[in-house]
Formats: sequence, structure tokens, C-alpha cells
Amino acid sequence: MLGFISAILMAGSTPMMNEADPELAAVRVRAYADRHVDAATARPALEVAKHLLASAGLVVAWRVCDTTQSCPVEDTPVPEIVVILSSRDRQHGRENCGVAAHGARASSGTVMVSVPCVAGVAFRLTRRAGTGTNPLLAMPRHDDLVGAVVAHEIGHLLGLRHAPSGLLRATLDADDLIALRRGTLRFSPAEESRMRRAVLLAGDASLHSSVAGTRHGPSRQ
Repeated sequence: MLGFISAILMAGSTPMMNEADPELAAVRVRAYADRHVDAATARPALEVAKHLLASAGLVVAWRVCDTTQSCPVEDTPVPEIVVILSSRDRQHGRENCGVAAHGARASSGTVMVSVPCVAGVAFRLTRRAGTGTNPLLAMPRHDDLVGAVVAHEIGHLLGLRHAPSGLLRATLDADDLIALRRGTLRFSPAEESRMRRAVLLAGDASLHSSVAGTRHGPSRQ
């Protein structure tokens, strides 16, 4: 098991995956998997994503839900990112397993990750010639890689672009998977700073908008 996975989330809707006060959170994440994604994959994957974002210094409030209905949209000035783990594979064997779509507000949007696509990538990386000698590649799992892809795509929503190395590489290889399982694959210091700055600016803009709305009061028809 990954050293940084501290626990498997309990079944049902879990309001928070960390100890962050939702009133103090820099960003919120509302996450769920479709009904064909195994909870034994989804919950550890989201725990990995949570760890990677927390290690970047982001204060994130997580809501993990069984369905969209169990996680209704909340009226809050804090930007929210929706994460969907999908059981649909990517067409034509493409290995760009995640996609991020920006929302109407800064530092918000939707991330969708194809779990079967990630499983295929993990299988290829662990079976590639010359990699079988590392015991970390002999682990028959892909939930950790799903979590890394989730964190990667959230990074895009927070202003990051692809990088030549690390978690923001466009295509992860076997060495990256080894680093992930060692707990050393992460965002770079510059990427961490950029994400924190992005969510602070988004929070300031949301607060300004909220205060302005309160000052002017509701519009009258």
C-alpha cells in the first residue's frame, strides 16, 4: 500500500476528507464516481489526490458522495471543483485519461477521469520490458494512479500547464509511477506557489463579489 494513504474512506457521503474548516478552505472539491466504478478503487484514489493537494499547501474542503444527488450544490463564495470518476474508457485507445473544463468562476470547473483508461496505462507501465525488477511496479493496482491524474487535472484548473517532469508531465512513465508509490511524485515548488496564488486571487474575487451583492441588496423587478 502507498505510505501516504492513511485510511480507506467509509461508505456513503463523507462531508470532509481532511480536517480543513470549510469556512476557511481555499477551494472545495465535490467528488463522486459513477455507479460502475468500484468503491475500492474510487475512495483510495481520492485519498491520494487529497494528499497530493495538501502536500502543495492547499486548504481543500472535500465532499465525497455516492451520487450527484447526495452532494447538492452549495451556495458558497469558495470556488468549487467537481471531480467525476468515470467507468467509460477513452475512444481509440487514447491514454489522455483525464480532462479538465474550467468553470464560470476562477479556480472552479469540472474534472473527469476515465478509470479504465488509467487502468490500461498502469498495466502497460508495469508490464513494460525492463521494469519488472522494481517491486513497486509489481503491485496489481491502479487506484493510486487515478488519484495522481485527478490531482494533475485539478492543477490545470488552478492555472498549471504541462511540465517536463513531475506530476504535471503530459504523459507519466514507469519512473513516475515508482515515484508516486514512494511518495515522492508531487507538484514542483513553483507549481505549488502558482496554485496557492490562484486560489487566493479567486477567493478575493469571490469575497469582493459577495460583499458587493450584500451592499447593493437584491434586485427588484
